[in-house]
Amino acid sequence: MLAVVLCSGVVLSYWLAQLQTVDPDGLARAGEEQRLTSDVLPGYRGAILDRAGYVLAVSSPTDMVVADPAMIAEAGTRDEAAALLAPELGMDPAELAEMLTPVKANDRYRAVATGLDPVAAERVAALWDDADRRRLLQGVFLRSEEARSYPSGTLARSVVGRVDAGGEGIYGIEWQFDEVLQGSDGSVVSERGQFGTITGGLHEVDPARSGYDVVLTIDSRLQYVTEASLLDTCVETGAQLLTAALSNPTTGELLAMATVDRDADGECRVPRYNAALVDAFEPGSVLKIVTAAAAVEELGWTAGTHVEVPLEIELGDKIFIEDHIAAPATYTFDEILARSSNNGTITAARAIGSETLQGYVADFGFGQPTGLRFKGETSGRVSDEWFGADLGSNAIGQGPLVNAVQVLSSFNVIANDGLYVSPVLVRSRIDDEGNEVAGPAQQTRRVIEPETAEEVTRMLTSVVEYGTGEAAAIPNYTVAGKTGTAWQVFEQPDGQLGYGDESNRVYTVSFAGFMPAENPELSIVVVVHEPTSANTAGKIAAPAFHDIAQYALRILNIPPSGSSDRSETGDLVRGTPAATPVTETGTVEVDDAGASAVEAAAGEGP
Repeated sequence: MLAVVLCSGVVLSYWLAQLQTVDPDGLARAGEEQRLTSDVLPGYRGAILDRAGYVLAVSSPTDMVVADPAMIAEAGTRDEAAALLAPELGMDPAELAEMLTPVKANDRYRAVATGLDPVAAERVAALWDDADRRRLLQGVFLRSEEARSYPSGTLARSVVGRVDAGGEGIYGIEWQFDEVLQGSDGSVVSERGQFGTITGGLHEVDPARSGYDVVLTIDSRLQYVTEASLLDTCVETGAQLLTAALSNPTTGELLAMATVDRDADGECRVPRYNAALVDAFEPGSVLKIVTAAAAVEELGWTAGTHVEVPLEIELGDKIFIEDHIAAPATYTFDEILARSSNNGTITAARAIGSETLQGYVADFGFGQPTGLRFKGETSGRVSDEWFGADLGSNAIGQGPLVNAVQVLSSFNVIANDGLYVSPVLVRSRIDDEGNEVAGPAQQTRRVIEPETAEEVTRMLTSVVEYGTGEAAAIPNYTVAGKTGTAWQVFEQPDGQLGYGDESNRVYTVSFAGFMPAENPELSIVVVVHEPTSANTAGKIAAPAFHDIAQYALRILNIPPSGSSDRSETGDLVRGTPAATPVTETGTVEVDDAGASAVEAAAGEGP
């Protein structure tokens, strides 16, 4: 007995020493795991809203069915599990059984069904109530997840962006503000016993934090009519790519930014990428406002200054031939801009000088980022040094590469009394407690004097009154704008890049402007690539500008020129695009109510 007691004491002492010295922390953790239970509190991704609070992207709780194919293979119940689960998920049992089959030995995860509605999730959860069915469903699990939805379909898709299957932004605002939008999960830790949670025991809550909401400057109503107008123009003109942007010229806020292109079948659609910022193009004559502003500022020219315009100008190794006037003559500077005379503009550029004009091109915002920091945004390209014919090419916009928002911002300089205000796309962020944080500070700089801006505005109104932009005119409103028609560089039959000739030339046409010219409240740029119905901006881009502007003026309730009474704009277009959604394929679906609203805005003028 003494030997038994002594041996037992030695064994017990050794075991106690092991418990207290070898791995006490591990044993303590094991005890806590048996005693404590932890549940995740999801922190959902923030919403993306338009300027009026209209939801463009939102997250909500939902459920998903996931599977461990390796575990199901071990259980040997794949076909039975598929037969049991398929009716509740609306799937074919054979296809589901194939999804549950492991492709390789370490195939341990498969997302079977995501975004289950509450009724389907409840039916699936009920399958585990029966012991026999629970045995068949070994390796199949019901999990909570976050569903990201876009209530407006493709509306503003190129701006808002999308998230991947893991809930991370892959382009657009979803990508740019991914860290801001992302929420952080919390947890609830409780003490449990044999019969459940212990009353009065440990209960700690680490609250979840939802991501910030991001409020855009975009107006969903303007975004809708802009996309719809571009879709119509795409069909009518046979164009390959169209983009447009609207802004408040005083604040720089972008009110709409739309892109339309053609899919593989040649159908017009709203794509995922934002051509207004991503694509660079040669702008053509819309860039002549820079030369005009420099001539007024540096040379003291006015709309009435007389300029001798030749039919041919030789610069470097190139000869510039005038296409917009019939004979060499003296024209007013006003007429040169209205007729979009190339040689008249080049004459002004030669008087200004290459170095000075190059400085103005940079000051107007070309060849540099807009500050929006949008994924894939191009800064364009303007040569650092101009030689030979570069002065003439750059003066008429045939050579520099720009994006549409840069063009819009340059016109905002004229509309904003000579002050450059960087464009804005995000108005503010709202945290999970409802506190609003303003967006980043804008860049502003003086480019030209207010008197210069006023003189250039006077010339731009002539473009619409009797020049190349007559199709952009809107009754009761004074519109200041400029057409632009440029050749595109493309691969020639011999494999070289070039502009081609009259038999195969490819065009980009544009129109940019603002209104009312006396007190600008709205600026618009429209760019159309490779139209087939015509090849001039006055016939394609200016009419599209007119269509968008007449809707926008009514929506924004902007009074006509010479009036401060906003009631004169007439009835407003409906305040939400919900009745007129754009489908994922880009087709515009208009119900009776939506059609009536659009027809009400489509009269002769606001």
